[in-house]
Amino acid sequence: MDNGKKILVIRYRFIGDTILTVPFLRNLHNYYPDAKIDVLVGPQSGQVLENCPYINELIEYDTTRFHKYDQGQGKAKSFWSYLSILKEKKYDVVFVLKRSASAALLAFLSGAKKRIGYGGGIKSFLLTTNAPWNTNKHEVESTLDVLRAANIPIADNYLEAWTTREEIITAKSLLSQETKKYLLIHAAAAHPDKMYPNASWAKIIEQMHNVHGFTPVLSGAPSDIKLNQEIIDSSGVKCINLAGQLSIRESMALYKLMQLAICVDSGPSHLSAAVGTPTLSIFGPTDPVRWRPFGDNHAAIYDSSLSCRPCHYKKTCEDKRECLTQLNPQIVIQAAIGIYEKTAIKI
Repeated sequence: MDNGKKILVIRYRFIGDTILTVPFLRNLHNYYPDAKIDVLVGPQSGQVLENCPYINELIEYDTTRFHKYDQGQGKAKSFWSYLSILKEKKYDVVFVLKRSASAALLAFLSGAKKRIGYGGGIKSFLLTTNAPWNTNKHEVESTLDVLRAANIPIADNYLEAWTTREEIITAKSLLSQETKKYLLIHAAAAHPDKMYPNASWAKIIEQMHNVHGFTPVLSGAPSDIKLNQEIIDSSGVKCINLAGQLSIRESMALYKLMQLAICVDSGPSHLSAAVGTPTLSIFGPTDPVRWRPFGDNHAAIYDSSLSCRPCHYKKTCEDKRECLTQLNPQIVIQAAIGIYEKTAIKI
């Protein structure tokens, strides 16, 4: 592929998946600095790529109301309406970072001569270059495998995120001036099986505040206000509940102001890691090998003694969810303090 070509990257996924695409985009841009690179993104999750210097245009792809944290406004559009848009743009190359057959079909029908993505099944026939999908790799490295399949060298794999001065000012205005030692708590998850018990969160908040001196800040969507308040009330600690008060981009700015983050396996855990805040993510049914917060200053905590996990939501526990309900808050606290002490000198 020559410089000056028009490239589309298909990545209409959720917040975490989208920010984890940044190393892919950076390596692609650096190898083809004169190419026009557009990205097909989810209606809300795509906002995390605003101000990204490696892309030219974000195209919002809104065909479903499936995910409560990534729903567009108004009536959902059809697959065929987007196909018309993409055909008009006349892309030379499409990278398909979605693993669905519909995404590969969209690339095929777009008219692009080169279509590179994960193979398997009908996708192998719709794509011109098939990349391997290794479930034992982190998602960042998995996307980079698509570049490797196209013979594009990988120079680096670190995360990045871009916040504006205005977004930082907005986030800072909602914080107390009494402390500069903030702990982000993100307890909400789109999938209920990822949820850590409220009582366990309350114990974490109580000890992190009373023993370690953190001011807890809880983030989330408007639908998470009640959940956060229940956790705060149980903890008996004066916290800052910012659920529903910030946009996705302003939330990124908020995470940048934190000294430490403890999250469930969720998009905000990846945003927190991307802005450089030491982040601990609590895992139950999902796989930390693929979805841990990426980078040296971050970690995943889970019960390694359970042979049933990760089950990827195919539960054998009859909804008891021992992987989370029996995960001792003291273990979480110990792990969180460990990464904080490791990185505090750099803050």
